[in-house]
Amino acid sequence: MKLYRVTLRGMKHSATGTVYGISYVVAENSAIAYSKVKEFLNINDYGFATDIEMESVELLAEDSQYSPVRTMLYL
Repeated sequence: MKLYRVTLRGMKHSATGTVYGISYVVAENSAIAYSKVKEFLNINDYGFATDIEMESVELLAEDSQYSPVRTMLYL
């Protein structure tokens, strides 16, 4: 498994609640990581279509001792 930071185009600021525009996701690959975030937001009817567009998905860590990211994820 891998740890990704998923950044969306919108929803990066909130005066009162959770900031959904930057999320951390454990997933097998970057496509699944983004899908998990998008599915959650769609189910809960959060944000507009333009807000939940992917800006970036960054691999932060991996549960492998010899990861190219050089950061270990412990599950």
